[in-house]
Amino acid sequence: MHKDEDDDRFEAAARLAEADPARGAEALRSIVADREIDPDTRFEAAARLAEADPARGAEALRSIVADREIDPDTRFEAAARLAEADPARGAEALRSIVADREIDPDTRFEAAARLAEADEPQAAEALRSIVADRAFGPDIRSEAAARLAEADPARMS
Repeated sequence: MHKDEDDDRFEAAARLAEADPARGAEALRSIVADREIDPDTRFEAAARLAEADPARGAEALRSIVADREIDPDTRFEAAARLAEADPARGAEALRSIVADREIDPDTRFEAAARLAEADEPQAAEALRSIVADRAFGPDIRSEAAARLAEADPARMS
């Protein structure tokens, strides 16, 4: 498919979800599952599905996070959106982004920062791992240490 056709299909599914939530949710799910569709459009469909049907949307967002063929920034956005819809599953997804050494350090740090909104203890663990990991530059490691000190002052003293 072409990007314009993908966008048209998404727009039609989104409109259908407004008029007929059950049929719209199914149309959105089919977009998420179609690997021929542009990954950004698949993510948008998953995010819209999460609004219409939180359980199915959470599963769709998880599938985007887990798909290593999708751009890491889009995977991160899906994890962040999942954390809004389902904090426990979102925390797991954000943790997977932080731990993925194939993803650039900036995105991994952003995932750790977002993790603090969903699960502070897991965020503290992620931030500690960043502070200790030389794959991250000194600025990111310093920022991680500062955030860790704010979130968990007893462990930093």
